Formats: sequence, C-alpha cells, structure tokens
Amino acid sequence: MGDLFKLGQSQEGHLIDVGEEIKLDITLDVNPYLSRGTVEGTVIDPDGNPVEGVLVKILDYSNNPLYHTLTDIEGKYLINDIEPASELKLNIVRDGYLLSDGTSFSIIEGQHITMNKTIYPDPNAQLSTISIHIYAENGNPLENVVATLYKIEGTEEVPVAITSTNEYGQCAFIKIELGNYIGRAIKQGYNPGIIEVQVTQPGSITNITTIMEVSPTTSKGTINGVIKDNQGVPVAGATVILYEVTGDPENPILTPIRYTRTTTGGAYLFGEVPQGDYLVKSNKEQ
Repeated sequence: MGDLFKLGQSQEGHLIDVGEEIKLDITLDVNPYLSRGTVEGTVIDPDGNPVEGVLVKILDYSNNPLYHTLTDIEGKYLINDIEPASELKLNIVRDGYLLSDGTSFSIIEGQHITMNKTIYPDPNAQLSTISIHIYAENGNPLENVVATLYKIEGTEEVPVAITSTNEYGQCAFIKIELGNYIGRAIKQGYNPGIIEVQVTQPGSITNITTIMEVSPTTSKGTINGVIKDNQGVPVAGATVILYEVTGDPENPILTPIRYTRTTTGGAYLFGEVPQGDYLVKSNKEQ
C-alpha cells in the first residue's frame, strides 16, 4: 500500500516562555504516484546470472521513447511514475547482447507490475565493423563509389564483401573477422583508391577516411546524340560541330572545338570532353 500523501513538514516553532503554546500546521499534498504505475524486475542471462548495465526502455505503440533506466549489480531495475496507458512496450539491450523482442503490456493507476527478462548474448559480438568515409579532393562526399573488401590470406586477396557509398560518402562492412584487409574503391572519373586495414580487436569499429583523386583521363566526359530531320528520320552523314560555351550567360561566347559526322543511324559521339558547358550545331550539305 502506498501513502495517500507526500510526507509533510511544518515550519520550525520555538517554545520560549514557561507553558507557552504554539501552533504548527501542515498541509498535506496528494501523493502523485497513486495515479501512476510502476514496473520492476530482474534481468538475467541464459545461465540465470544477473546482468548489470542493461538498458530497460519503455516505449509507446508508435515506438516513441517514454521511460528508461539501467539494471544494477543484481540485475534489478525499477521504473515508476508511469502514466496509465493501454499500449506500452518494454525492450532491453546491452552491448554484446541481442535486442530483446518488445514485451507489450498495459498499466493502470497505482498498479505495480513485475516483468523479469532474460537477455541473450549476441553471437556476432566478437565480429568487427569497418566504417569508411570517401571524399573528393574538394572535400565533397563521393556517392556511388563501389567499395570492395578483400582479406589478405598469404599472398592472395580473398573477396569478403562489396558495397557502395551513400550520399554522404559513407559505407560500412560488418561482421568482419580479425585479420588484414585491403579495401578497393572505384568510381568513374577518379583514380582507384586502395585502403589497407588491420582488424586486431574483437568487436571493434574501425573508422577510415580517404580521398579519391580525379583521373586526368577517365574524368573527361562524353557527348552524344542523334540528328533527325523534321519528320523524325535520322540524318546520315550530317556534320556535327561541338562548341564550348563561355562568357556571360546573356552574351555567351561559342568556340568550336570538335567536329564529326553522323552514322547511317544519325548518331554522333564526342569522347574525352573536359568539364564545361557545351552545345552542338548540325547541318548537311547537298
């Protein structure tokens, strides 16, 4: 049974004269915990041993976090001042252990619930992670870099995993065993990147940052298209001139730099074109 009120305390009074009388009143405040609930319990491992430092978290139906605490040396936890609710969920997790399936429960005013849990070791806890950040020379992250991880076994490189960077230039290799590795990064227009990695600590996370340099050859682009007449028929043998566009956008300067002729299907192609602004003009003599 809980107290109906908070413990009250009066002001300090002083009896000075013989037979003096003083008045010490107390106004008791209602105990707010009477309208709240409490959840307590013990977390053990599969062998029945208490587990300290387990995060115990209560969430609502939409997985919004509401309350949390950690287990003590005896594996015990206590969460009070829980507002009554019909759809709550309790999760437990700790480094080196698997996240438990959420246990659904409801709680009413003044209810005290005991929820004992068993937490299970993560079989992959001893495996490591390699996290990689790849940037261009100007400091911008490089997206869609193909990264392949190889484990060095003797004189051979054995492929382990392949992934690609996200919009932030990030990628990760998980569940990596101890050993020596080489990461190879490839992206069109850049020199291939090579990263050597040593994983020496079980369950570790290795963070690597690298920069990929622009290739003086493959960094150049291509411009292609099809020349057609006003009936939509491809024009074979048409002259196509490539112009570089420079100067003021309102008064552009067009400099012809390359020309070619279309194929029988009206197609043209310019290769090894440096970065810049371009347009093409085309015609065919009689």
